[in-house]
Amino acid sequence: MAPSCPICAADLNGLDPDEATRHVNACLDGNAESATPDSAAKLMPTDARSRFARKAAVPRPGQVNPFQIGGSTKLSAFSAIMSGNAEDAAWATAAAAEEASRGKPAYQRTCPFYKIMPGFFICVDAFRYGAVQGCNAYFLSHFHSDHYVGLTSSWSHGPIYCSTVTANLVKQQLQVDPKWVIALDFETRFDVPETQGVTVTMIPANHCPGSSLFLFEKTIGRGPNPKIQRVLHCGDFRACPEHLAHPLLMADVVDSISGRTKQQQIDVCYLDTTYLNPRYAFPPQNDVVKACADMCASLKDENVSWEVARGSNSMTHFVSAAPKEEEPSKPHGRLLVVCGTYSIGKEKICLGIARALDCKIWAPPGKRRVCAALEDEELMARLTDDPRAAQIHMQSLMEIRPETLLEYLEGYQSHFSRIVGFRPTGWNYRPPNSRSDTNPSIPTILTSPHWRSSFSSADLVPQRGSTRRAACFGVPYSEHSSFRELTLFACGLRIGKIVPTVNVGSAASRAKMRTWIEKWAAERRKSIRGVVNVSELW
Repeated sequence: MAPSCPICAADLNGLDPDEATRHVNACLDGNAESATPDSAAKLMPTDARSRFARKAAVPRPGQVNPFQIGGSTKLSAFSAIMSGNAEDAAWATAAAAEEASRGKPAYQRTCPFYKIMPGFFICVDAFRYGAVQGCNAYFLSHFHSDHYVGLTSSWSHGPIYCSTVTANLVKQQLQVDPKWVIALDFETRFDVPETQGVTVTMIPANHCPGSSLFLFEKTIGRGPNPKIQRVLHCGDFRACPEHLAHPLLMADVVDSISGRTKQQQIDVCYLDTTYLNPRYAFPPQNDVVKACADMCASLKDENVSWEVARGSNSMTHFVSAAPKEEEPSKPHGRLLVVCGTYSIGKEKICLGIARALDCKIWAPPGKRRVCAALEDEELMARLTDDPRAAQIHMQSLMEIRPETLLEYLEGYQSHFSRIVGFRPTGWNYRPPNSRSDTNPSIPTILTSPHWRSSFSSADLVPQRGSTRRAACFGVPYSEHSSFRELTLFACGLRIGKIVPTVNVGSAASRAKMRTWIEKWAAERRKSIRGVVNVSELW
């Protein structure tokens, strides 16, 4: 099967691994789609931008939703078929509209149904569509450009709700008028104005700094037992045990008055399906951070080589053809570590290595300005504006390759004599041979030891072209949920309906995702509780 981008489904056949990785990482950070509109906006005369902004401020109807939140889950066979047909048609319409509107201004776009919370007067991550008719509250899950694209200093279409960190960045980086930006506190229920009674609770998404899950709730009906509609929007997230144990998400809760256990359902979950593919069952984030930190800690000893730090001699295959750079008996010299990052994201791996080395971190001025908005005391305490005083440098993920690392080292040769670079991304993960990703069963995914990926410094494989002086490592560190984590999340919660939000542009991709969503639902139904006990399976 020809390789394809897990985000935009572009054919990557013919690209070398570096080019393919750069493409996918650009998509993950949102740059692939937003570059053209942003560039066009910068070149556009001021009066033209003003006209476009005025047109975008005129509310346009969004796409009609093919389903209703809180509807009956017990449908007749005929109703189920008709409902499925309506959804298929809606997805096809949304995909065609997105494709046709590429490069067009907001006022010529139609907001797709999966960004509109039906009956809630709310849109999530839908700024590229301008003002949406019937939407009185706009939510931003986090500050990555594929989610905030379309949000500019001319925004005037309605209040923007987000976390404090995201609000800081929206005002600082995009120059949005602060009167439109409303920062919410995590774990605090908030009444959303002009939504006829909707409340929202923001839950940490375990993605990038400030990233949020939004749990929307609305009481329907009156009387002693009114129905509460509950909608979870995941934005981008990395599922973790804390999500399944969260008191507002967990499948069963204890009533504070009666002491009885009662079921708790999420009616609709808008799910980050970036890696909804068995190939992407990469290891836990903490394992990867520790592996990188352990290697760098070993390399503090100037007499330790990469091979020894990895606990393996397999790097010889990669460096044997390189010129002999120094006698083995000589010290290897002071280490410089370069970590690839996005505009925001990947800070955990930098901090993990910094703790192991007990050192400072340097970042370019623009990145330092962004870091200051993250309100992370430890990160700010370790940051310095002197690159020579820091053993860790933050750089763009796209720029880290063996040949560029060696060139980078030359600029600091009076202070550092060897360099290692880390390119963190989940996309280039290769599963072990012991695991079959050809239609595995849900119990196998959940319980088989072959699906519980582990990672250590011995698993760090240098990219071709690495030498003992400059080595580059692609590491399976991701801030999106792995395939197995998505399976744990979806099987361990009581969810009425899952709506995918990523990789929805092609019918083939949607069909594959639907298959897994249906398998998750079937696995939940097998349990007498209606959910799978996954607490011991992480």
